[in-house]
Amino acid sequence: MAGKSKEILAVIPARGGSKGIPKKNIRMFSGAPLLVHTIVHAIEASKEAPIGRIVVSTDSEEIASIAKEGGAEVPYLRPAELATGESRVVDAIIHLLGRLKASEGYEPSRVLLLQPTSPLRAPEDIKDSIELFEKSGADSLVSVTRTENVLMTMDAGNVLRFENPEMLSSPNRQELPQYYKFDGSMIYLVKTDVLLRERSFFAGKVVGYEIERWRAVDLDEPQDFVVGEILFKHQDEIRDAIKKFV
Repeated sequence: MAGKSKEILAVIPARGGSKGIPKKNIRMFSGAPLLVHTIVHAIEASKEAPIGRIVVSTDSEEIASIAKEGGAEVPYLRPAELATGESRVVDAIIHLLGRLKASEGYEPSRVLLLQPTSPLRAPEDIKDSIELFEKSGADSLVSVTRTENVLMTMDAGNVLRFENPEMLSSPNRQELPQYYKFDGSMIYLVKTDVLLRERSFFAGKVVGYEIERWRAVDLDEPQDFVVGEILFKHQDEIRDAIKKFV
């Protein structure tokens, strides 16, 4: 299967091990295994965006079975050495690209990384981020959310250190530059040649796709899972209330 011009390969990484939440990627979340929500997002986005394939990268037979039932491909299981707690996702994706090229001659021009731990992502976010990527002439894109202007770290003794103390002296909050942070890694998009050359999703011209702060949920700990599910179940109400807020 040959790659197409500007065709996007969507990759959903879902290894079997998880320290914070056991079996996190297939734990039930609002009526479906967590992983399935992201597969659905990708399938829905592919109706209007050039996403050619949706592949789940996993080392687990159980996850692979659920992923296939949800509508994704699992061409092969990820090697064990690329599925440890210390493994980098980018290495697993580069390995996947190599396997697909060698076995099928498949070479997508872009790689879209969708973490299953961001269930408050919407298909429209994927579609709109792809449009932004192409219009901006970017090499890579990452979704972000706004954060506070004054940045701090705290040591083991709870002592705060201000990383940008000059912001404390500003009399007007609106005059401060806007700062951003990762939103829970909802969306990464990169040109395949850039990814292979730099082994990074942050290379060349990097643009940001902004996600509202209330949706910037990353399910890493039990508290994230509980709060995230509440937000997910009531997201339509929250969105409507924000629009009507006076």
